[in-house]
Amino acid sequence: MKMNEEGQVTIPETLRELMGIKPGDELEVSVTKEGILIKPMQSHREQVAQWFRDEHGDEMATLTTDQIMRLIQ
Repeated sequence: MKMNEEGQVTIPETLRELMGIKPGDELEVSVTKEGILIKPMQSHREQVAQWFRDEHGDEMATLTTDQIMRLIQ
């Protein structure tokens, strides 16, 4: 893979298909100890579920909105 003069790279079609990446999708770019990581941006729902897992464990992340509302009332 090469970077062009504008700093852009083309993700090979096989990888785009494998990851379900389509034109217009937002990607997250981060630096790791191995190099640069490019991955699909999590949806808001996935971000909230991840926050629940981090804060409250896996069981809480699988609850529906109604179940969560009943717990916090």
